[in-house]
Amino acid sequence: MKYLISVLTLVSTTALAHGPTPQKTDESILVNLAPEMVWKKLSEPCAIQQWHPSVTACESTEQNKRVLTLKSGGKIYEEFDEVLPSEMKISYRLGASSDTKALPVSSLNGRISIKPEGAGSRVSWMARYYRVDTTNEPPKGMDDESARNAVNDYVKQGLANLEANPSKK
Repeated sequence: MKYLISVLTLVSTTALAHGPTPQKTDESILVNLAPEMVWKKLSEPCAIQQWHPSVTACESTEQNKRVLTLKSGGKIYEEFDEVLPSEMKISYRLGASSDTKALPVSSLNGRISIKPEGAGSRVSWMARYYRVDTTNEPPKGMDDESARNAVNDYVKQGLANLEANPSKK
């Protein structure tokens, strides 16, 4: 009987402790530029400082790595997993040293892709991530909502500026 109670207690406790759920941002826009022109703007590691309004500086520290400084002063370290010119896709992830005040996430994997659409290009930006505090009761600012709002804003601002200023370097 003691064994049965112990097993039931363990099972019910385990069922209540579930941790964070993955979050997803998935946005796209139509840019009035040929795909090759958009690819040129997106594929060069530090070109992001020319088209993303939140990025004030970029350093390409090593092959397939960059450090972005945001208007807030926070730094984001990114590592490119794939840069596929033939498919016009870039896959990246946040490095461990990223400032969680810049983006309140503990991990993030993203993908940007470009496809021809009409006379322009469809630019899609998808990110999957977890909030910065992965405990069951995260404080405000480190919760799912904060992570979702920050990543959504970052992606939407970048895409909106790319769309509004297609010919800008």
